[in-house]
Amino acid sequence: MEKILVPTDFSSNAYNALFHAVQLVKNEPCTFYLLNVHDEFTPLISKSSGKDLIQQLSDESHEGLKALAHRIKRDDPNQQHIFKTISKYGELTQTIFNVVGKEGIDLVVMGNTGCSEIEAIFLGSNVLNTISAIKKCPVLTVPKEIDFVPPKQIAFVTDYHRPYDAGLLQPLLFLAKQYGAKICVMHINQEEVLNKYQTMNKSILIDYLSPFENSFHWMPLFKNKANSITTFLEELKIDILTMVNYQHSILERATREPVIKRVAFDLDIPFLVIPDSD
Repeated sequence: MEKILVPTDFSSNAYNALFHAVQLVKNEPCTFYLLNVHDEFTPLISKSSGKDLIQQLSDESHEGLKALAHRIKRDDPNQQHIFKTISKYGELTQTIFNVVGKEGIDLVVMGNTGCSEIEAIFLGSNVLNTISAIKKCPVLTVPKEIDFVPPKQIAFVTDYHRPYDAGLLQPLLFLAKQYGAKICVMHINQEEVLNKYQTMNKSILIDYLSPFENSFHWMPLFKNKANSITTFLEELKIDILTMVNYQHSILERATREPVIKRVAFDLDIPFLVIPDSD
């Protein structure tokens, strides 16, 4: 993880996501890209006569990023961490996509507040759009204002239907190595036994995880997959949830289910989404 992109709207939730990103690589050299995206719908902090709207938004964006970089440097003792600021006018998801490609970003970290405080679905629209659009690097979502907890238990949810490779698993293995965390693999029990292809994929996964403490679990299918995953996270006291965003995967289906409301899947831990390497 040499380059991490952190979009910000200068809220406390966004700063908390940045702080989590810094802590995840606290002992490693890393360049952080602090991104603020604004458009004509962005609220102005103050009205300034003589400036048009776009110029004032740009000025406030640059000032906010300058203050943010100064603040995180005070909170981060690692001298090998470099903070670069990017201010852009436009649409958030497309801008993130462009920056990821241009800068060769290894990880995007975003705060997640849901759609609204009244009717929050599984992921906020900005986060969900980013996960759908970004195929070149993982996305880590951080729930609103949770304290950073060094991960000791990392869940990896899989159905064993796809093969694994070193590139695909690298973000998961990186986090496990950084903190000496245990990797808890979860499979939802929709069949009595794994088929031949699933068994082969599981065997490959076991080989990749062999250098780390790990465990493999079968969970019953409750009302929906989201409930099964939530129960697993609670029972094992998981610190980070990890899933691969395959086409037609559990994650893709879950994020489209209208039943995934706050009660059903209100994550209070970070969620790492790894894009399919195909």
